[in-house]
Amino acid sequence: MKNNLKFLEGFWRILTEVPGWPDAPRKLRIRRLIPIAVPLVAMALLTLWNLAWNQPRIQAERTAHQPLLALEQEVADLQLAVTDSRATEVATRAIETGRILLQEPKQLFPILETLKNNARANAWVATFHQITGSPTAPPIEAQMCFIPVRGKLAPAAGNTLPFPSLLAYLEQLSTAAKWIDLTRLTLRADEQGRLSAEVNLRVASRVSHEKTSE
Repeated sequence: MKNNLKFLEGFWRILTEVPGWPDAPRKLRIRRLIPIAVPLVAMALLTLWNLAWNQPRIQAERTAHQPLLALEQEVADLQLAVTDSRATEVATRAIETGRILLQEPKQLFPILETLKNNARANAWVATFHQITGSPTAPPIEAQMCFIPVRGKLAPAAGNTLPFPSLLAYLEQLSTAAKWIDLTRLTLRADEQGRLSAEVNLRVASRVSHEKTSE
Protein backbone atom coordinates (compact mmCIF):
# COMPACT_ATOMS: atom_id res chain seq x y z
CA MET A 1 0.00 0.00 0.00
CA LYS A 2 2.83 2.36 0.92
CA ASN A 3 4.54 1.58 -2.37
CA ASN A 4 1.35 2.46 -4.27
CA LEU A 5 1.02 5.72 -2.40
CA LYS A 6 4.64 6.56 -3.10
CA PHE A 7 4.14 5.75 -6.75
CA LEU A 8 1.06 7.99 -6.99
CA GLU A 9 2.83 10.78 -5.13
CA GLY A 10 5.80 10.51 -7.49
CA PHE A 11 3.50 10.48 -10.50
CA TRP A 12 1.68 13.54 -9.13
CA ARG A 13 4.98 15.42 -8.67
CA ILE A 14 6.11 14.59 -12.22
CA LEU A 15 2.86 15.80 -13.77
CA THR A 16 2.62 18.95 -11.66
CA GLU A 17 6.29 19.84 -11.52
CA VAL A 18 7.03 23.54 -11.91
CA PRO A 19 10.49 23.98 -13.43
CA GLY A 20 12.87 25.72 -10.99
CA TRP A 21 10.37 25.57 -8.11
CA PRO A 22 10.40 22.21 -6.34
CA ASP A 23 8.22 23.44 -3.47
CA ALA A 24 5.56 25.16 -5.59
CA PRO A 25 2.17 25.52 -3.87
CA ARG A 26 -0.70 23.12 -4.61
CA LYS A 27 -2.75 25.72 -6.54
CA LEU A 28 0.14 26.35 -8.89
CA ARG A 29 0.70 22.63 -9.35
CA ILE A 30 -3.00 22.09 -10.16
CA ARG A 31 -2.85 24.93 -12.68
CA ARG A 32 0.19 23.22 -14.17
CA LEU A 33 -1.77 19.93 -14.38
CA ILE A 34 -4.86 21.30 -16.17
CA PRO A 35 -3.37 21.43 -19.74
CA ILE A 36 -2.38 17.76 -19.34
CA ALA A 37 -5.45 16.48 -17.48
CA VAL A 38 -8.10 17.96 -19.77
CA PRO A 39 -6.96 16.10 -22.93
CA LEU A 40 -6.51 12.88 -20.93
CA VAL A 41 -10.02 13.11 -19.48
CA ALA A 42 -11.45 13.94 -22.90
CA MET A 43 -9.72 10.91 -24.44
CA ALA A 44 -10.97 8.68 -21.64
CA LEU A 45 -14.55 9.91 -22.07
CA LEU A 46 -14.32 9.46 -25.85
CA THR A 47 -13.06 5.90 -25.40
CA LEU A 48 -15.87 5.08 -22.98
CA TRP A 49 -18.45 6.56 -25.36
CA ASN A 50 -17.05 4.55 -28.27
CA LEU A 51 -17.06 1.26 -26.34
CA ALA A 52 -20.38 1.77 -24.58
CA TRP A 53 -22.50 3.24 -27.39
CA ASN A 54 -20.85 3.71 -30.78
CA GLN A 55 -19.39 0.22 -31.31
CA PRO A 56 -22.61 -1.62 -30.28
CA ARG A 57 -24.59 0.60 -32.67
CA ILE A 58 -22.19 -0.11 -35.54
CA GLN A 59 -22.34 -3.85 -34.83
CA ALA A 60 -26.15 -3.73 -34.79
CA GLU A 61 -26.15 -1.95 -38.17
CA ARG A 62 -23.79 -4.54 -39.63
CA THR A 63 -25.97 -7.38 -38.38
CA ALA A 64 -29.12 -5.77 -39.78
CA HIS A 65 -27.50 -5.23 -43.20
CA GLN A 66 -25.65 -8.55 -43.36
CA PRO A 67 -27.81 -9.92 -46.24
CA LEU A 68 -27.07 -6.81 -48.30
CA LEU A 69 -23.37 -7.03 -47.53
CA ALA A 70 -23.37 -10.72 -48.56
CA LEU A 71 -25.16 -9.84 -51.81
CA GLU A 72 -22.70 -7.04 -52.51
CA GLN A 73 -19.79 -9.44 -51.94
CA GLU A 74 -21.37 -12.00 -54.26
CA VAL A 75 -21.76 -9.38 -56.99
CA ALA A 76 -18.14 -8.35 -56.52
CA ASP A 77 -17.02 -12.00 -56.77
CA LEU A 78 -19.00 -12.46 -59.97
CA GLN A 79 -17.49 -9.31 -61.46
CA LEU A 80 -14.02 -10.65 -60.70
CA ALA A 81 -14.85 -14.13 -62.03
CA VAL A 82 -16.43 -12.96 -65.32
CA THR A 83 -14.20 -10.66 -67.34
CA ASP A 84 -15.48 -8.46 -70.15
CA SER A 85 -13.92 -10.72 -72.77
CA ARG A 86 -15.52 -13.79 -71.19
CA ALA A 87 -18.93 -12.09 -71.07
CA THR A 88 -18.56 -11.14 -74.75
CA GLU A 89 -17.60 -14.70 -75.63
CA VAL A 90 -20.63 -16.12 -73.79
CA ALA A 91 -22.95 -13.64 -75.50
CA THR A 92 -21.50 -14.52 -78.92
CA ARG A 93 -21.91 -18.24 -78.29
CA ALA A 94 -25.50 -17.67 -77.16
CA ILE A 95 -26.25 -15.84 -80.41
CA GLU A 96 -24.61 -18.60 -82.47
CA THR A 97 -26.52 -21.30 -80.58
CA GLY A 98 -29.80 -19.46 -81.13
CA ARG A 99 -29.04 -19.26 -84.86
CA ILE A 100 -28.59 -23.02 -85.31
CA LEU A 101 -31.69 -23.95 -83.31
CA LEU A 102 -35.11 -24.34 -84.86
CA GLN A 103 -37.25 -21.49 -83.56
CA GLU A 104 -40.12 -23.92 -83.05
CA PRO A 105 -40.67 -27.65 -83.73
CA LYS A 106 -42.96 -26.85 -86.69
CA GLN A 107 -39.86 -25.77 -88.65
CA LEU A 108 -38.70 -29.41 -88.73
CA PHE A 109 -40.47 -30.27 -91.98
CA PRO A 110 -38.55 -27.81 -94.21
CA ILE A 111 -35.36 -29.19 -92.65
CA LEU A 112 -36.39 -32.74 -93.61
CA GLU A 113 -37.05 -31.56 -97.17
CA THR A 114 -33.57 -30.03 -97.22
CA LEU A 115 -32.09 -33.34 -96.04
CA LYS A 116 -33.90 -35.14 -98.88
CA ASN A 117 -32.59 -32.67 -101.45
CA ASN A 118 -29.04 -32.97 -100.11
CA ALA A 119 -29.31 -36.76 -100.30
CA ARG A 120 -30.52 -36.49 -103.93
CA ALA A 121 -27.54 -34.26 -104.69
CA ASN A 122 -25.28 -37.06 -103.41
CA ALA A 123 -27.03 -39.69 -105.57
CA TRP A 124 -29.14 -41.13 -102.74
CA VAL A 125 -32.90 -41.36 -102.30
CA ALA A 126 -33.95 -40.58 -98.75
CA THR A 127 -37.15 -40.51 -96.72
CA PHE A 128 -37.37 -38.96 -93.28
CA HIS A 129 -40.08 -38.76 -90.64
CA GLN A 130 -40.29 -37.54 -87.08
CA ILE A 131 -40.34 -40.17 -84.35
CA THR A 132 -43.43 -39.47 -82.27
CA GLY A 133 -44.11 -40.50 -78.68
CA SER A 134 -40.69 -39.63 -77.31
CA PRO A 135 -40.43 -41.13 -73.78
CA THR A 136 -38.55 -38.16 -72.34
CA ALA A 137 -40.26 -34.76 -72.50
CA PRO A 138 -38.16 -31.66 -71.76
CA PRO A 139 -38.64 -30.03 -68.35
CA ILE A 140 -41.03 -27.08 -68.14
CA GLU A 141 -38.15 -24.65 -67.58
CA ALA A 142 -36.11 -26.07 -70.51
CA GLN A 143 -35.22 -23.65 -73.31
CA MET A 144 -34.33 -26.27 -75.94
CA CYS A 145 -35.15 -29.86 -76.85
CA PHE A 146 -34.12 -32.49 -79.41
CA ILE A 147 -36.61 -33.78 -82.00
CA PRO A 148 -35.89 -37.41 -82.98
CA VAL A 149 -35.97 -38.27 -86.68
CA ARG A 150 -35.63 -41.59 -88.51
CA GLY A 151 -34.54 -41.89 -92.12
CA LYS A 152 -34.05 -44.55 -94.77
CA LEU A 153 -31.62 -44.11 -97.63
CA ALA A 154 -31.06 -46.07 -100.84
CA PRO A 155 -28.58 -45.31 -103.62
CA ALA A 156 -30.11 -43.66 -106.67
CA ALA A 157 -29.96 -45.33 -110.04
CA GLY A 158 -26.54 -44.94 -111.57
CA ASN A 159 -24.75 -44.38 -108.26
CA THR A 160 -21.55 -46.34 -108.83
CA LEU A 161 -19.89 -45.17 -105.61
CA PRO A 162 -22.59 -45.57 -102.96
CA PHE A 163 -20.36 -45.83 -99.92
CA PRO A 164 -18.14 -42.75 -100.58
CA SER A 165 -21.18 -40.68 -101.57
CA LEU A 166 -22.99 -41.76 -98.37
CA LEU A 167 -20.01 -40.72 -96.27
CA ALA A 168 -19.96 -37.36 -98.03
CA TYR A 169 -23.66 -36.90 -97.32
CA LEU A 170 -23.31 -37.81 -93.64
CA GLU A 171 -20.38 -35.41 -93.37
CA GLN A 172 -22.69 -32.62 -94.52
CA LEU A 173 -24.89 -33.18 -91.45
CA SER A 174 -22.16 -31.88 -89.15
CA THR A 175 -21.76 -28.72 -91.24
CA ALA A 176 -25.47 -28.05 -91.70
CA ALA A 177 -26.95 -24.66 -90.89
CA LYS A 178 -29.00 -26.21 -88.08
CA TRP A 179 -27.98 -28.39 -85.15
CA ILE A 180 -28.37 -31.98 -86.39
CA ASP A 181 -26.78 -34.97 -84.63
CA LEU A 182 -26.39 -38.45 -86.08
CA THR A 183 -27.29 -40.85 -83.25
CA ARG A 184 -27.50 -44.17 -85.13
CA LEU A 185 -26.36 -45.56 -88.47
CA THR A 186 -27.21 -49.01 -89.83
CA LEU A 187 -25.82 -50.22 -93.16
CA ARG A 188 -27.20 -53.21 -95.08
CA ALA A 189 -26.18 -54.92 -98.30
CA ASP A 190 -28.25 -57.47 -100.23
CA GLU A 191 -26.97 -60.46 -102.19
CA GLN A 192 -26.22 -58.29 -105.19
CA GLY A 193 -24.14 -55.95 -103.01
CA ARG A 194 -26.63 -53.08 -103.16
CA LEU A 195 -26.18 -50.81 -100.15
CA SER A 196 -28.92 -49.26 -98.02
CA ALA A 197 -28.85 -47.30 -94.79
CA GLU A 198 -31.04 -46.41 -91.87
CA VAL A 199 -30.23 -43.39 -89.71
CA ASN A 200 -31.51 -41.86 -86.52
CA LEU A 201 -31.05 -38.12 -86.17
CA ARG A 202 -31.95 -35.53 -83.59
CA VAL A 203 -32.60 -31.89 -84.45
CA ALA A 204 -32.19 -29.19 -81.80
CA SER A 205 -35.11 -26.81 -81.35
CA ARG A 206 -36.28 -24.14 -78.97
CA VAL A 207 -39.10 -25.18 -76.67
CA SER A 208 -42.31 -23.31 -77.45
CA HIS A 209 -44.14 -22.98 -74.14
CA GLU A 210 -47.83 -22.19 -74.13
CA LYS A 211 -47.30 -19.11 -71.95
CA THR A 212 -44.70 -17.81 -74.38
CA SER A 213 -46.93 -18.35 -77.41
CA GLU A 214 -49.80 -16.58 -75.70
